[in-house]
Order: sequence, then structure tokens, then C-alpha cells
Amino acid sequence: MKWSAARVSDAGQKFAAPSRRSVDDVLNYMLSVACAISGGTFAGLPGLLPMLKKQPIRPRLGTISVIDDHQVHVLESGSPNGSPVVVLHGCGSLAEEVLLPLENSQQRLIAIDRPGYGWSSSLLPQERGPLGQSFWLERFLDTSGLGPVTIVGHSIGSAPALHLAARRAELVKALLLISPCCSPVPPKPLILLRTAVAPVIGPLIRRHIMSRWASLFLRHGLRSSSFPNALPSHLNMLPADHMIRPTAIETMADELRAFNRDMALLPGLPEQVPIHVLFGSQDPVVDPSLHIDWLRQRHPRLLVKRLEGVGHMPHHVAPAVALRMLNAMIEERSALPTVKPGLLTDVA
Repeated sequence: MKWSAARVSDAGQKFAAPSRRSVDDVLNYMLSVACAISGGTFAGLPGLLPMLKKQPIRPRLGTISVIDDHQVHVLESGSPNGSPVVVLHGCGSLAEEVLLPLENSQQRLIAIDRPGYGWSSSLLPQERGPLGQSFWLERFLDTSGLGPVTIVGHSIGSAPALHLAARRAELVKALLLISPCCSPVPPKPLILLRTAVAPVIGPLIRRHIMSRWASLFLRHGLRSSSFPNALPSHLNMLPADHMIRPTAIETMADELRAFNRDMALLPGLPEQVPIHVLFGSQDPVVDPSLHIDWLRQRHPRLLVKRLEGVGHMPHHVAPAVALRMLNAMIEERSALPTVKPGLLTDVA
């Protein structure tokens, strides 16, 4: 691994509380807002102008490495003497976001910008699905010298972690999956998302609409994911311009397109790798029951905890619960209890 030093030199419109939506629904809604704005028909346009004048928030910069000619950005936190924990963010997010609520951990946290997001280079289009990303993650672990690690994955970031555990169980001590999106889901047309990545009109939408209104898109996406909970104030400090970039939109589209195909290929998971799951009972993005049942078919000793009244961001709403689960998994993985099928362990 070659390491190189790198220097890189919300207020807004309120939306009605969203109902239960899929990831595709949220993306399509955001893009429909973009189309309305571009046509000058958005009634709240004057109220959004301060967003354009607001000083951009600088992204947090950690260490940038180069692995097989691909740039990989890593943020570290927690105790340097703790057990190594790799943290993977969800769709359209950053290492910075998923690390925020976990920073007081007694473990050594290593959060990575997944390929195509943040400061990490994109993979080839055919490698951007969960399976291709698992090989990318494998190369990172093989060259980093970390040894076997615990992996925390949020949402679709859980998918490459599962593929890695299935292929290279010796690299994975345990998995903590937070609101995991892992089961194949019914396909949707994704008309607006396809438009955003279309050959001619797509670049215009990505570069001149979505990038210009990055704060609007980010805030609405976070509010939708957080529902029914209020948006945690610390998420207002995320760097919208760094997150809503053309390459990130392309990566998101390719990742979603390959998702069902790649997850249908996942075999049974090794029983020696403990898997703990944290879900919000009112997740508006993914259906907890669908993904929990799918995981149980592949790992009979799955341990599930559910937070009542919580949405897709339980690590932000109840960070102490996520940290407690992480510490317990690391300290007690050899004594993992068996969970009966259909049982959900509620956490107060």
C-alpha cells in the first residue's frame, strides 16, 4: 500500500414529514424537486436562495491511500489501541456521516469513503455493485495490515460486508449491520434516476441542478431517512457540496442497478462470523422484516435488536445503543446466543 499525504484546501425549506418510502422513492422525489427548480416553478425559491450564499462546509479530511491505482479515503477515530473496526456508510453518504455518532468508541474505528463517494475513486461501472465492492474491501484489508476486523455497515453498506464475509470469512471477526439493505427488492423503473445518469441530459442535471442545490437535496434526503425522528443537529454540519457530486450520483445509480443481481448471488453465511443487526421499527427506507427474514435464511444465529419509534438512522438517534452492541459483539462474540426465528429483541 502506498500512503500519500493530501491537502484539500442549513438553513432551508421545510418539507412535510414523509411517509414510508423506499430508497428509490426518496431519490425520485429529490430529482423531481430538481426538475421543478430548473423550470422555475418551485414556489419556495426565494426562501432557498440563502442556501446558495452560505459558505460551503469543508469535508473532514483523513488519510488518503492508493491501492491498485485507486484512491481510498479513510477517517480514524476511537481508541488507537482498541480492536480494529471498519465502518461502511450507506448510499450517497460519506465516512464522515457514519462515523459521527460512534466517535466515542473504545474501539479503533476505521471509516472508509466507499468507492465513488467522498475522496475515494470510483470503480469500473461493472464493479460498483455489492459484489465488486467486496473485492475492493478485500484488497483494502489485505494491504492495510489490520488483520481480521469487525465490520459495521449502514444500509446498503452492509451488502459488500456480507459478500466479503461469505468469501473471506478469515478476514471478518463479526458484523454489526445497522438498518441493513441486503435482500433483493422488487425492481422499480427509476425513471428520474435514470434521467440523471442519461448520456445527454444526465450531465446537465448532475452538474448544473443537483450540484447547485446540494444543500437542499442533502437536507431533504436526511430528513426522509431520519423520519419519524427529528433530524439530529450534527447532521447539518455535513459537507453537502462534497456529497452531492456528479460522480456520487453516477455511483449511486450503478450501485442500485447491480444490487438485486449481486445479492441474489450471496450464498449461506459462515456461522463462525457473528452477525448482529440494529433496526428502527419505523424505518421509512427499508422494510425491517424483509431484510431480517432474508438474513436469517443465510445465518441461523442472527441476533436482532429493534428500536421502537426509530427510523433508518438508529446510530444517530441512539448512538449509545449502537456502541453498546459493538462493544458486546467484540467482547462476547464467542458466547453469542441463538435467536429464535421470528423473534425481535426490543431495546428500550
